[in-house]
Amino acid sequence: MRLIEPLKKKTGERTYQQVARLLLAVRSCHQHLGTEGEFTAYLTTLRADQRRKPNLMKALDRHGL
Repeated sequence: MRLIEPLKKKTGERTYQQVARLLLAVRSCHQHLGTEGEFTAYLTTLRADQRRKPNLMKALDRHGL
């Protein structure tokens, strides 16, 4: 999740794909730890904070996030 923070200030499809890949890894870790609720809260906050980036939202949607 620390790796995602600096990417939130950037734009571009390459960045959005990187964010999606990192989020998939974070989700997997939370699933193994049994803390899916924390991931869901983080993802909800991230989407709310980044809502002005429609291409990021599309990338997240494509990856089921």
